[in-house]
Amino acid sequence: MKRALVILAFSVLIFGLIISYDITQCDGQVLMRHFIKSDYEPVLEEAYEYEPIKPEKTTDKGQDYFGETTIEKQETEITGDIPEEIEEAVEDYTEEDASRGYEYYFDLLSDTEKNVYRAMYHAFENIESGNAIPTVDEEAMNRVANYIRMDHPEFFYATDLGYTHYTMGGQVVKTVLAVTYSDSKAAIKNQLSYIDDLSDQILSLIPAGADDYTKAKVIYEWIIENTDYRLDAPDNQSMTSVFYNHQSVCAGYSRAYQYLLNKAGVDTTIVEGNSLISGENHAWNLVKLPDGYYYVDCTWGDASYMKNGFSGEQVAGMNYDYLLVTTDEIKRTHSIALENLLPACTSTENNYYVREGLLFMDYDYDAIKNVFDTAISEGRQTVSFKCANLEVYDRIRRELISNNAIFDMLGEDASTISYVEDEEQRTLCFWL
Repeated sequence: MKRALVILAFSVLIFGLIISYDITQCDGQVLMRHFIKSDYEPVLEEAYEYEPIKPEKTTDKGQDYFGETTIEKQETEITGDIPEEIEEAVEDYTEEDASRGYEYYFDLLSDTEKNVYRAMYHAFENIESGNAIPTVDEEAMNRVANYIRMDHPEFFYATDLGYTHYTMGGQVVKTVLAVTYSDSKAAIKNQLSYIDDLSDQILSLIPAGADDYTKAKVIYEWIIENTDYRLDAPDNQSMTSVFYNHQSVCAGYSRAYQYLLNKAGVDTTIVEGNSLISGENHAWNLVKLPDGYYYVDCTWGDASYMKNGFSGEQVAGMNYDYLLVTTDEIKRTHSIALENLLPACTSTENNYYVREGLLFMDYDYDAIKNVFDTAISEGRQTVSFKCANLEVYDRIRRELISNNAIFDMLGEDASTISYVEDEEQRTLCFWL
């Protein structure tokens, strides 16, 4: 998603010191300001990378996943006797339900649609085509295909999907699935093995005995630290773009997050909709924690998304505004496509700022200074915190920036203060 960039610069002479402000705006929102007393600028460390030896992909197909929710339909009229293979009954895969993992959208289907879903899943998992499936109308078939796409990011290799109705006298007697895969069965299994090994390494970063909040946070941070937002990233509609190339767009970010968090034992699905800022299609996640559902948007938490297409502008390395937020919060910037089918996210107990003690109900110099002191002692690069309302946000911003309290908190050695402000989210982020 390209975003308009406007740079405003001005300087004033105060007590013999040149203090300049560089203001970067993105879609009308301030991204970055430098509050400068010297020529020093902090340099962000590069994200670490590690991975097992990955197999070569023999094809670059799979970028479009299923591509569209409408799948190709064909009809073949049978004349004479019904062929033996057409007479074969559709298999019942109900016993496989328990082994498939978390499936939010599966539970929204009718009983007949669930049987279609089960047959599709069996075909995709076993990298098969030509499987018999229950006969449903075209609308139901498209709904099932869309829901299995949203429930199972690991089926990235199913690139094209269609089905054939075999008819006699205009009546459908059997429906057969047709699937095109991105590679050979052996190559796909090798790719899945690599992703599984890498996922185990990523999940090993989660402390033993960690709660679901910690799991959600660690995986959020890994994806952001190890992925650059690139519109031209290969396979960018698939989670493989994150695991193979470390470059993706929102579809890749959200599918990788869904895959990893489900593997960590936290129920997670994908949500599709639009950005209210640009109007473009967008994807993010719905996460179920013990106290309720939350939204997570790794893409909007990544600085490389905010500065995509531009260079030379420093923006916050990681934005926690979209880690475990409510429906009301996400709807300030997102439009939810299937909102009537999704639960209301109202809990705030496991919101990032609440859990980390970074939600301020009023201006408290000592409490804010303690946040900075702790971050410095831990060697962190940035400090971010959220304000309970706009009145608190305005006061804290005024005290820290307009009244220079930030320099008192950081000490006389602080010569440059770089920060991000977001009035819409009521958050401030400072570099250390």
